[in-house]
Amino acid sequence: MKSLALCSALCLSLVSASAQQAPTPQQLLDAAHKATDLASAGAYTLQATLVVNPGNPKSERRGTLMIVRDHDRARLTLESDGRTEERVVLGTKQFFAPGQGTLSTMGLKEFDYSWDPGRRPRFETNQKPSFGKVGKQKIQGRDAWCFDRKLAQFKTKLCFDAATSVLLREGSSEKNRKEYSGYASFGTRLYPQKVQIFRENLAPFELDQISITTAQSNDDVFKVSEKAIEVDDCDHKEPPKPIHTPEPEFPKDGRNAKEQSLVLLYALVDTEGKVAGLQTISTDSYGFSQNALNMVKTWRFKPATCNGRPVMMEMNIEVNFKLF
Repeated sequence: MKSLALCSALCLSLVSASAQQAPTPQQLLDAAHKATDLASAGAYTLQATLVVNPGNPKSERRGTLMIVRDHDRARLTLESDGRTEERVVLGTKQFFAPGQGTLSTMGLKEFDYSWDPGRRPRFETNQKPSFGKVGKQKIQGRDAWCFDRKLAQFKTKLCFDAATSVLLREGSSEKNRKEYSGYASFGTRLYPQKVQIFRENLAPFELDQISITTAQSNDDVFKVSEKAIEVDDCDHKEPPKPIHTPEPEFPKDGRNAKEQSLVLLYALVDTEGKVAGLQTISTDSYGFSQNALNMVKTWRFKPATCNGRPVMMEMNIEVNFKLF
């Protein structure tokens, strides 16, 4: 594995820390894409150690993530808490077993592309981003160029190493952000050896000891299980729209203890707008999660569509229990 210093050929003078004039947001995105684009790298295998609640001896949990990718085909395998979850990607289609939504809820379905914000989206949308002014900051002790990227009502700050073009941080706030560090090389491309992920109302986690090696393309690797669910994707996809979403009952134990809760759920909405699969992401001892599960199972939606055709879609649902 080559050190980052050996990859100076990928570093563009336009993002030099000593430059008198700040680069444009598009120049930063293009430079990061050139340095980290894995799409043209051929078949490869990514392996990483998953650590939930890192540094907390009472609640730290460990697992492994493996991604085998060959252009538009991929197999993702997550082993954690004694369970194995697998997902196969074949072009615009994804296949996974019922009840397996952890890869989706943790935002790991395209983890190996996450540090390449200049990558062209797989699917076109009607929304075009706008960019804020580029400014210089210190990130992880390094000079960095940072700017805001706005899409509809959502704003994300991106920060790039001023010397090497790579992404160091992205996020909407301190509570919702990703940190990328320890970049190494895979051929002529760079990738981080550690990614820390912070999401509000969820336990922090990180992917550490990340390594990428060349893989042999083998059709058997991307074989789909007969029991797998198929989820399709496309340009200009419309998400499910709620039709009937009654609120769950506030649990008695929680009310007596004067507790409140935000329950996070993973849902699979089928082509008829019914909740075909449901998992809780957060747990509690007062019954909030169970009450949310029981009620959300009854929710109905106008189904998601691809080019007007109803399709199955994954989504995260928040149920907020508040005392008034």
